Amino acid sequence: MHRVLTFALSVLLTGCGVSSAVIKSESLDFGDVIEDTTNKLLVVNVLRARDKAPLHFADIPVIRESLQQTASLGFLNLLNDTPRSTTARDTKSGTLTFQMTPSFDINQLHSKDFITGITSPIDPKIVKYWLDRGLDRRLALLLFFSAVEIVETRSAAGPISIIRIANSPREAADIIRNRGKAFGGSDALRCDTQSDFERYLKLLNKLKTFFANTYRERRLVVGGLNLSGDKDSNSVRAIAQLDLTKVQVVYDRERATYSLYSLSSEQKVAFCFYDDAQSGGPSSGQYEFIESERVPGSDKRNCFQSVVDIRAEDAGLRPIIPSPVFFSGVAAVNEASRYCGIFNRFAGIGPSPAATPGGYPRLELRLYIRSVGEIFQFLGDLLYYQDEIRKYLDGNPQLKLKLNSPVTFGYCGDQPEAGCDDVFLRLDGDPCNARFSLTYRDREYHVANFNAPREVRQGFGCRPDGTAWKDHTLEVLSVLHQLVGLNKSATDIRSTPTVNVLP
Repeated sequence: MHRVLTFALSVLLTGCGVSSAVIKSESLDFGDVIEDTTNKLLVVNVLRARDKAPLHFADIPVIRESLQQTASLGFLNLLNDTPRSTTARDTKSGTLTFQMTPSFDINQLHSKDFITGITSPIDPKIVKYWLDRGLDRRLALLLFFSAVEIVETRSAAGPISIIRIANSPREAADIIRNRGKAFGGSDALRCDTQSDFERYLKLLNKLKTFFANTYRERRLVVGGLNLSGDKDSNSVRAIAQLDLTKVQVVYDRERATYSLYSLSSEQKVAFCFYDDAQSGGPSSGQYEFIESERVPGSDKRNCFQSVVDIRAEDAGLRPIIPSPVFFSGVAAVNEASRYCGIFNRFAGIGPSPAATPGGYPRLELRLYIRSVGEIFQFLGDLLYYQDEIRKYLDGNPQLKLKLNSPVTFGYCGDQPEAGCDDVFLRLDGDPCNARFSLTYRDREYHVANFNAPREVRQGFGCRPDGTAWKDHTLEVLSVLHQLVGLNKSATDIRSTPTVNVLP
């Protein structure tokens, strides 16, 4: 009987300890559930975009669990004077019950604020954040930007020509399927036989030093202030009361005067690259500024200075209106078209024209930033492109086309550089090296780990390829997850209720 009482007492004393251990274990398990479910919801929307189906965004804001444990003990002693009786003199019984009841909520993210957020262009600061975190510049150029324009200025008086290159994989699949044979001409003529997406991938390898810099604009308000005399004491007091986060006072030693500047309220982001073809100098001429639709201008100082002076506009100077140059279509040509001539000059294909005074002709870039919704559509178009190209390559091996499916960061056959075979996105990875798998419309999809396995696993259903490439699919999904989260408002997320534990 003493052992029974000891057992009952130990159960009662350790009841809360059992609950604490279970809560820790279940919390970790719930974290795994949220991770796995969120990843699969992202991939499902990418697959919907591939099929041109409506996108449905969902979230699991709350997972609840009720923990209940009960313990009971019974003891019955029957008095019996017969010493050798076979009747049981006492009876002992005990019960311990533990019950868990999990539940969760699913929210549909379809509020006006959420839809407005995912359809608006991404803030350039978000792109800089990921570049500063070490995101591969090729991945950033593919993921965040929908198109690039090359602006060519022939002289100070013009003309200015613009060509546009879309980052659109779906249209490229149709052009490649109609290609009857591999191209055998010169590199200068290849552009007229390619799709926009192939030309964009070529530019992607040209921008080997793509980076972002933050700066603030500074405009001159008044200059030549002499604050040494008694008559300027009022000006000194007025300047002392100014908000130094919005204005800046600069002293000119040569003239012994002060200048008052106004500073922009927010930092701006400049996208730039380093051009080895330009000669370096004190003005840092090798830095090339890339204009974006939200950061206009073409001042190279935006690439390496933290504060940039903005000159006053000359109202009498008439701006030169640029003229767009359109691509007339895929064709076999004997001379590069005007469109491809501009493209070839920027990509360094063929002879470059002799430079004239002033550094003309000048070639500049202008990038167009996507919205989060456009990123989903791009990833869906990329999956469609990869599926179609794989079918076309398998059905026409005699063409020997220089195309990779899935899309990689380069073509190792032409440029065997580090990371040229890294995969941007794929959902048909090796099931034995999959981070997670899912089923969509009766088809299995597998998202592989970032690094290839050290040991090739053999088994039923395994599809090892034995290469040392890196798969960036998980990295793309991590970027996508944070971009979707940035557009959630407080009203989209329900508050977590109190967890009840009943001992």
